[in-house]
Amino acid sequence: MKKVVALSVAGIDTGNGAGAETDIKVYEILGVHGTLVVSAITAQNTRGIKDILVIERDFFQKQLETVLEDFDINNVKIGMIYNKEQYEVVKEYLEGKTIVTDPVIFAKDGTQLIKDLEDYKKYILPITTVLTPNAVEASYFSGINIKTLEDMKKSSKIISNTYNIPYVIVKGGHISTKYSFDILYDAKKDFFYLVGYERINQKNTHGTGSVFSTVISAELAKGEKIYNAIRIARDILQTSIEYGLEIGKGIGPVDPLVYIEKNAYKYKVIEDMYKFANFVESTPSFYKLIPEVQSNLAHSIPSSYVKDLNDIATFKNRIIRNWDNKVSIGFPVVFGKPTHTARLLLATIRKGERATVLINLRYDENTIKLLRLYGYDVIEIDREKEPEHEIEGKSMQWIIDFIYENYGKIPNVIFDKGMKGKEAMIRIWTEDIDTIIDTLNYICKNLS
Repeated sequence: MKKVVALSVAGIDTGNGAGAETDIKVYEILGVHGTLVVSAITAQNTRGIKDILVIERDFFQKQLETVLEDFDINNVKIGMIYNKEQYEVVKEYLEGKTIVTDPVIFAKDGTQLIKDLEDYKKYILPITTVLTPNAVEASYFSGINIKTLEDMKKSSKIISNTYNIPYVIVKGGHISTKYSFDILYDAKKDFFYLVGYERINQKNTHGTGSVFSTVISAELAKGEKIYNAIRIARDILQTSIEYGLEIGKGIGPVDPLVYIEKNAYKYKVIEDMYKFANFVESTPSFYKLIPEVQSNLAHSIPSSYVKDLNDIATFKNRIIRNWDNKVSIGFPVVFGKPTHTARLLLATIRKGERATVLINLRYDENTIKLLRLYGYDVIEIDREKEPEHEIEGKSMQWIIDFIYENYGKIPNVIFDKGMKGKEAMIRIWTEDIDTIIDTLNYICKNLS
């Protein structure tokens, strides 16, 4: 098997939140083989940098020579490089290659990571293909105090023209607005390309610059166009920030692994849904559990990853009892459909329960008895107490809110005996698909 190869020239972050480790992680996530030249080793944690060991020139150069003599490098990402000696080596060995540069002037704690700034501008910026400064860094390189979108545009063009950089991407995360923009200036076309996104209020943002620039490097290495690369980078970064890690005592790192973890979990959910369908279709008495309004199964990825209905799968159509008591499954499996079961599962998860599976069943007193015998905590809710003014589609949220306010938890089994216009119903949630299958199998075998 072959993979494209990219090179990261960066420092080591002992807290594994940014720098070279993050670059390699991102390359692997995106199917690129990442190689590495280390510029420095930082003594670093989530609270800041305590010291920096700079790699001396000869060994820094030896690393570059060794990597370049063996690998066909499709793209280079430059992160932290510290002093003039390193800049000279980088220029000598990498000039002419496609280079994405993340100009890491300062760390999150204010530590200066580029010692010789004037030499950096002289040696590194002119050999750069894509520059990815944040608003603070762009202000330094352009001389403009960036406060607005127009400032970002002016700054990106000035930097491009001054240092002959084909593409300059000024990131808008440092500008305090509800919505932010990344602005790409394309010097070849004299064109501005904007990518808008919603600001995420999250303190754990260490490593955002590393992730963003390395995604662009990886996508360019694979042959992607710069416009698509920046959109992919922003999408991955938004997810990484949203799931920032609450570790350490300071500013935790973003988590780019979530990008593939969620996709992997969704694949597992789909497999589980087919497993459930096979169980239903091979259980002759399952039809006894289906209510008049029919059933549907909701299945989420692990609850700690769930943000909204897009993380919850259901069957596109309901689980139906036919005239001959055979059961039909409403394939395909879809994510994001606002069914009653999906909304109820989401509301349950948001109360802190580790629920991942939920199904609605026909109300039957014998089923309730069997569920209690099986060991479940069962609670009845009186739907007559539901306010008449409840907004359509909010009934499931009301059920969960009412139970939580009165009982302080969400039991695995919630049932009601119905009301005018509302069929009596049982709802069961479990932490995994096997538990729900075992439970329903027990009921089917013992229900008269």
